[in-house]
Amino acid sequence: MNVKRARVILNPAAGRDRALSYAADLNLSLKERFGTVEIVLSVGPGDCEEAAKRAVADGVDVLFVGGGDGTVNEAVNGVAAVAGGLESVIFGVVPLGTGNDFAQTLGLPVDVDRAIDLLQQQRIVTVDVGRLNGRMFVNVSGGGFIAEVSEAVTPQMKSIAGRLAYLVGGVQTLMDFDPVPMTLHADPGGHRIETEAYAFAVCNARQIGGGRLIAPSALIDDGLLDVCVIENMPTLEFVALLRKVSGGDHVSDPRVRYLRASTVTIAVDRPVLVNTDGEVMEASSCEYSVLPRAARFFAGNP
Repeated sequence: MNVKRARVILNPAAGRDRALSYAADLNLSLKERFGTVEIVLSVGPGDCEEAAKRAVADGVDVLFVGGGDGTVNEAVNGVAAVAGGLESVIFGVVPLGTGNDFAQTLGLPVDVDRAIDLLQQQRIVTVDVGRLNGRMFVNVSGGGFIAEVSEAVTPQMKSIAGRLAYLVGGVQTLMDFDPVPMTLHADPGGHRIETEAYAFAVCNARQIGGGRLIAPSALIDDGLLDVCVIENMPTLEFVALLRKVSGGDHVSDPRVRYLRASTVTIAVDRPVLVNTDGEVMEASSCEYSVLPRAARFFAGNP
């Protein structure tokens, strides 16, 4: 492909604060294939999103994002905020985060050097983009226990413990978490679920939390969102069920509701935390939809 202008947005806090150590090699490697590559650092929340907006305005057509799912989320939202942005930009994910779930979905290894080699092959895939209350996401949006864990896992915990931070955060959250009464409507199909839920996930991709298969049947280009609702149960049984999520075996449990839809509405009886690709927000209701094949990403081997 003929690249006119390439840019890297690098999150220095990613990869247990090791992201900056990759900057020189990243620049050198990408120059060989894409010519001059500009590197922009994000130093706080929202920086990556603003940098992505500027990239579109500056005519950047390949935007590399060095970080985890949260950094990718900001970049996608920044590009999508500019008219025609998603149509004009191709994303390349450099997996420098803790979980790197979406990068793995794209077939990119967690080894950064190998991932960069694959990105240079420029194999493009077109993926769906989910939307929650106006915010975009490409991986997974989860509420209830899932979001509470995300809130408990601080950047400092990630820097110290890596993926084990999610385990620590999960234990902390379990001690005082109350299931959420909710009503879900989903179409097509006219699905209606009224229950108390430990957690719900509306998924464009399959995995969350560093490789856990919350939506084992999800495809990133089918124009649908996979919905997983885990109903209330005794705490020890919930812990046992969570162990099954790693392999996607939880969906066979009768207390798990799993379906596919293009629009999903979730009403809750109290404000609930919702994690959307690392961005945690509070919502009194959740309106989900999907933009079929709306974004382009470089991918690894099929």
